[in-house]
Amino acid sequence: MISIFLWLVCSTGTCHAATIEVIPAAVAIASCESGDGLNWGTIDWGARSPTDDGGAFQFNDKTYKWLTGHAHAETDTPAAQYRQFIRLWDDGAGWRHWTASKPCWGQWLYIDDAGRAVMK
Repeated sequence: MISIFLWLVCSTGTCHAATIEVIPAAVAIASCESGDGLNWGTIDWGARSPTDDGGAFQFNDKTYKWLTGHAHAETDTPAAQYRQFIRLWDDGAGWRHWTASKPCWGQWLYIDDAGRAVMK
C-alpha cells in the first residue's frame, strides 16, 4: 500500500488534507483512466468523460449506481471510489473491467500466468 493521494476535507468551516492508502495497481489504472496516461500518479478524482463515465477509475454511471446507489463516481469521495475499484479489481483478476485502457496501463502492469494483473 502507498499513501500518495491528498484531497481537502472540509467540515463545519474547518479543512484539512487527507490521505488515502491505495495499491500501486490502482494508481496505474487511474493514471490511464483519468490522468494523462503517460505519468504514473496523474489522477483526477473528479474526471468526467462525455460517455457517462466518471471518477478516477472512470466508472460507468450505471455500474457505479449498481455498486453504491450513488449516481456519479466523480461526485463521490476518493475513498468511496477506491473501495469500488478494489471490489471490482478482485486482487488483479478484475482487470477486464478496464480492458479499454490496457494499452496504457500495460506500461506498468502485466497479466501473470494466473490471469491476474500485477505490477511489473
